[in-house]
Amino acid sequence: MPESDPLSGADNAWRRLGTVDNLTTITGVLWFEDPITYEELRDRLQERLLRFDRFKQGVDSSGIGRARWEFTEDFDIETHIYHLSLPDPADTATFKQFVSNLMSRPLDERRPLWEAYLVEGAGDGNAVVFRINHSIGDGFALLYVLFGLVDSPEELEMPMGIVPDPPSAEEFRDGKAETAATDTASADDTSAGESSHERSRSLGPDGPLDAVRLAGKAAKTGWNMLTQEDETETSFRGNIGTVKRAGWTEEIDLATVKEVGGACDATVNDVLLAALAGAFRRVLQERGDPVDGRELRVTVPINLRPMHRRDGSLGNYFGLAFVPLPVGEPDLGERIRIIHERMDEETAGLEAFLMYLTLTFGGHTPDFILDLLIKQFENQATGVVTNVPGPLDTVEFAGHEVSDIMFWVPQATDQGIGISIFSYDGGVRLGIAGDSNLLSDPDELSEAFRAEIDAEAADIE
Repeated sequence: MPESDPLSGADNAWRRLGTVDNLTTITGVLWFEDPITYEELRDRLQERLLRFDRFKQGVDSSGIGRARWEFTEDFDIETHIYHLSLPDPADTATFKQFVSNLMSRPLDERRPLWEAYLVEGAGDGNAVVFRINHSIGDGFALLYVLFGLVDSPEELEMPMGIVPDPPSAEEFRDGKAETAATDTASADDTSAGESSHERSRSLGPDGPLDAVRLAGKAAKTGWNMLTQEDETETSFRGNIGTVKRAGWTEEIDLATVKEVGGACDATVNDVLLAALAGAFRRVLQERGDPVDGRELRVTVPINLRPMHRRDGSLGNYFGLAFVPLPVGEPDLGERIRIIHERMDEETAGLEAFLMYLTLTFGGHTPDFILDLLIKQFENQATGVVTNVPGPLDTVEFAGHEVSDIMFWVPQATDQGIGISIFSYDGGVRLGIAGDSNLLSDPDELSEAFRAEIDAEAADIE
C-alpha cells in the first residue's frame, strides 16, 4: 500500500457523518474467563493487527483535495492500548457503565482511529474493549480483522462460509491480502448477514431483459425511498444528545431460535426480528405510547461486496435497506409470518445499493451537499439493526479462550437506537446501544426481548 492514499467516497462519508451527538464508532468486547495479560494483548495486536495498514494510518483532511490515509510518524501501539481495572463493585452494571462512557466519547482524529482497553474485573476474568471508527471498515471487514487475530484462523468454522479465510502473514509479506471465501451457503439459514451475502450475489442481471427489469425496479425503489412517509413518532425518537447507554441480553440458545423458525417455516433472522418487534411493542406499551396498527422502520446493513473480494484494504462496501417491523401485531407467530413474507431480498438489495451510491457520491462532496443528501433519509427510521453470525465454536486469542463476544453498531443522523445481533458458540446475544434521551436503561429492551423469545419457545412446546 502506498505511503498515502485517498479515502473512498463511502469511507469518507462514514467518517464525516460522525457528530458529537452520534459517533460513527464501532465498539466490541471479547471476554476471557482465563485472564489475558497486557503483554499478551499487545504482542498479538502488534503481530496481527498492524498487518492492516489502516491501523497505523490517520486521516489527513487539511488539504484542498480528498481526505487521505497517512501513515503516523513514530507510531507506537502502546499509545492505543489502555490497561485499567473497574471501580468497585466491579459488577456487570459497572462494566456496562464503562462501555457506555466509551461509546459517548469521540476518538482522537489526530492519530489512527482505533483504541483497545484491557479491563480487569469485567466478568469472571477480564475483557478487551475495542473501538474502531467506521471509516476503517464495515462489519464484515472488521470480522475479517477480528478472526485474523485468533490463534488458529484456518480452523474457524463459520455458518455458511460468509467470511473469507483471514489472510496469513505470508500473504501480507507478499502484498496479497485477498483471500477466497468458502462459499458453502446452504438453504438452512440464518441471519441478516448471511442473507445479505446471498442478496449481493443476486443483483447481477442474467441477460438484457433481466437488466431492463432490474433497472426499472431500481428506479421505482429509489422513488419509493425518497417519497416514503417519515417514521412514526414514538418515544424511541426525539432529540439526541452526547450521552450513550450500552446493554446486552443474556445468552439465548441458538438451537431454540432455530426450532421456533422451523415450526413457523421461517428463518432465524425472521424470528429474531419478530422478537425485536415484540420487544419494541412491550416497551412502548409500558411507556404509554400507542402501538395498535403501527409499524416501526429500521435500517438493516446489507453486504454489497462478494466475500471473496474482501481484502486487507478493509473499507465500507455495504448499503442500508429499510425494513418495517410490525410492532402493532400482538401475536408473535403472526409477526414472524409478516416479516417472512415481506423480506423481498431483491428490493432490499436495491435499496442498499442505492444508499451505497448516495454515500459514495456524498463522501466526495462538500459538507453541505452530504448533509442535504442525508437529510432525505434521516427521518425515515427509528434505529439500525445488524445481524452478524460468528464462529460456531469458541476461539482462542493468544492462548486464552474467548468466552463471549459482543459488539455495538453505531447510529447516524437522528437515530438513537442501535441493535446488534451476534451469534457465537451456539448462542446469540443482542447488543443494545441507545441515546440516554431515548433509552436511558437498555435493560428494559433486553428484558422485553428475552420475554419474547421465551414466549416463542413456549408456543412450540
